[in-house]
Amino acid sequence: MPSGGRLTLSTDVISLDGHEPDPHPEVSAGEHVLIAVTDTGEGMTSDVIGRVFEPFYTTKEVGKGNGLGLSMVYGFARQSNGHVSIYSEPGLGTTVRLYLPRVATDVPRAAEQHIAEEEAGPGR
Repeated sequence: MPSGGRLTLSTDVISLDGHEPDPHPEVSAGEHVLIAVTDTGEGMTSDVIGRVFEPFYTTKEVGKGNGLGLSMVYGFARQSNGHVSIYSEPGLGTTVRLYLPRVATDVPRAAEQHIAEEEAGPGR
């Protein structure tokens, strides 16, 4: 966002049953962790959106980026049996949604928080 703007990160746990209004056949049914990144930047045209996952594709000037960011996100999502989608409109911004299969854990949440606090330590 060269002129500034707002960047919003959000997370959720969602349950997909295959009957969503905008289904993604690549996403298996079940619980998924959804990580969404939304910006109020310049947005992208449909032509650009169609190519953003290609390695080394970029719309930036030479020296301003290498075009690997979203292709790496795509690779990570696929490798994790997940999915990534993009919604964007020129002049309005972009939302990237990363769907990852939820993995059950036997660790109680309170213990997870305690471990995280210990690892971080004061002043970190």
